[in-house]
Amino acid sequence: MSNLKSLKTKHYISKILKTKKLKINNKTYIGFNINDLLIFKWYQKNPKIDFNFKGLSYINIKNIPESTLQSI
Repeated sequence: MSNLKSLKTKHYISKILKTKKLKINNKTYIGFNINDLLIFKWYQKNPKIDFNFKGLSYINIKNIPESTLQSI
C-alpha cells in the first residue's frame, strides 16, 4: 500500500476546452479560458484578445484559424 501513495501519474489530461460564443453588433466572438489559449500555436505567434468578460478572454471568430474552429 505504501507504493500507491508515491505513485504519480498524469496519463489523463483533458482536451475539453471551456468556450462560449457571444454575438455583439453582428460580430461573433469565442471566449476561451486564458490557460487554454496558451497551448495554441497560432495564439503564441499573434496574441490578440479583444476583451475579457466573466473570466473568459474573447477573440473575434475571424482571427481564429479554421482548424481550431473545427476542433471546438
